[in-house]
Amino acid sequence: MRKLNFSLVIKIACIILLAFLAVLGNEIRLGIERYIKNTLETDAEITIRNLDKFAKNYVERIAVNPVDLSSQQFLRLYHHALSGDLTKVKCLVDADGKILDMSRDGVEGPSLSLIVEKDDTNYSVGIDFSSLGQKDLEKLEKVIIQHQNSQLDISIDVHIGQYNEFNGEMRNLNFKEIKVNNQTVIEHQVEGEITHIEGVASSYMSAKMELLFPYSADGLSYSSNLTQKAMLTDYHDAFNGLKQQIQKNFEQFKDSGKEFNSSIYDYTQYYLINPYEYNGKYYSTIMMRLEDWITPNQTQEEVTVDAATVGYIFITQEYENLRMKSLQQFMYDNSSTYILAIVLIIIMCFIVAYMIVRPIKQLELAAWRISRKQFEYPIDTSRHDELGDLARSVDKMSKELEKTINDLHQEIERVQQLEVVRKEFVSNFTHEIKTPLGIINGFSEMVELEQDEKKRNEYIQIIQNETRRINELVLAMLDLSKLESQNMTLDLEEVDLLDIVDEALESMACLFEAQKVHLKTDLDSSIIQADPFKIGMVITNYISNALRYTEAGEEVIIHLDEHCFSVENTGAHIPEEDIQKIWLSFHKVDKARNEGGTGLGLAICKAILELHHFEYGVENTPQGVLFYFKY
Repeated sequence: MRKLNFSLVIKIACIILLAFLAVLGNEIRLGIERYIKNTLETDAEITIRNLDKFAKNYVERIAVNPVDLSSQQFLRLYHHALSGDLTKVKCLVDADGKILDMSRDGVEGPSLSLIVEKDDTNYSVGIDFSSLGQKDLEKLEKVIIQHQNSQLDISIDVHIGQYNEFNGEMRNLNFKEIKVNNQTVIEHQVEGEITHIEGVASSYMSAKMELLFPYSADGLSYSSNLTQKAMLTDYHDAFNGLKQQIQKNFEQFKDSGKEFNSSIYDYTQYYLINPYEYNGKYYSTIMMRLEDWITPNQTQEEVTVDAATVGYIFITQEYENLRMKSLQQFMYDNSSTYILAIVLIIIMCFIVAYMIVRPIKQLELAAWRISRKQFEYPIDTSRHDELGDLARSVDKMSKELEKTINDLHQEIERVQQLEVVRKEFVSNFTHEIKTPLGIINGFSEMVELEQDEKKRNEYIQIIQNETRRINELVLAMLDLSKLESQNMTLDLEEVDLLDIVDEALESMACLFEAQKVHLKTDLDSSIIQADPFKIGMVITNYISNALRYTEAGEEVIIHLDEHCFSVENTGAHIPEEDIQKIWLSFHKVDKARNEGGTGLGLAICKAILELHHFEYGVENTPQGVLFYFKY
């Protein structure tokens, strides 16, 4: 299976995106918490504004005397504590946590609003169901909810105890029969005058539920044009959740409240209770202490707040999908910020691509060209960071690799040249040794056949000379082999080259005279560290080589100073193609004039001078040829 390769830009972009999402996620979490906190505190502010009116009346009218939570005076204030705010559940609890009342402000009992037709006129009638038992009421509510999305025809036979013609409300009712869409729901035996009422349900309200049926704006006729769905507001969870918190965790619940500080509340203190969840819904509660400072046999200073507290009022508000709504609002408020952040991420990716990926691509191209031996390709080494260090390393590697390859090519050329030299050496050595061996072989046969003693001695002398020649050749080759393999050690000491040169010239003076070659010297004392025997071999070879190639009447010029020794002979130049070859074994520029040599002299000189680490060379001069070495 082929392995997928992802661009470094994509990887860096993903890392930046993940980092951004991590930061964004935390910011969204904190933002949601801020929005929830602001929402709860804002709604709490509104609730406390309404509740503070009750607190004022409580402090000024009721708390001046010993407080009785069951008194009619207190209950009248309590039932309208929120000034008709039907959306919140209020709960009255005594000091021990016993629930005395749980209701909604302004909702005194379950009631049904009917649209009744009489004399071609529609009017609204309110039916109070407070007189129904709990089971009958639950049964009626169940049927009403089942038919909430259709027209609800209600038929009621009832004994009316109280009727208010001004607002059409019926109270103190004794129900004989209640039918919903011709289905009998409740049926009782009732005495007295029975009134029959029938109509279409418009709304139903109880402490734990509100149901508004889909009717036209005038509220008196059913509208088929509106969406056939009733508006149901269910407060059961709000009642049950608050009831559970108070019954099971009263002390912990009330003590979790934090004082809600504001300069406008002058009559008491309010506490914002920690929010809780019930059946997936979110609830926030405000707590108000009901304090009674009029305590018998105690002064006000001696009574603590807890001792003076006779009860609590809890006001709970329900929130549906609060977290999701806070998220939506937060994202809507900060959408421009996040769009800008995404744009910045894209820009950052391009910047990263330019700053990192682009030079990496250039280095990749440089590496590809280096692999093709294109070492002249320029590499940008001007950066002063990790990529710059990498570029400099690649550039250094390229130069070292180029040098290594060039050295390798030179070594290959040198080996090839050595192979040519080796073949030439074998050929020359074979030639050099073949001639004396042939002579030895021929004259040895002649010695056997020759009867003349004198001639036999001449033949034997020739054989000995040729044998000596072979011996010299072999010894010279052994010396050259030792020198080239660096196995020969030097006996270094301080020597004066002037003494060695004088000794060599003295031994060859007769040769100069015999060949009628003029000798010209320019000699100074020069003391160096050298092997006197081997450096003497070089000097002797230089002089004898110059003498061999100098015609009668020409001259040999020998120069010695503290830096250099040179021998120059006048006469013919060395061909340019032979300048470097003359240091090779058996190489002879003019074989006719060098017939007596072994062909190894200059090769041995080269090895000795390299062993001494001296600089050496040969060059054509206007007068002739100059050999030298420097120290």
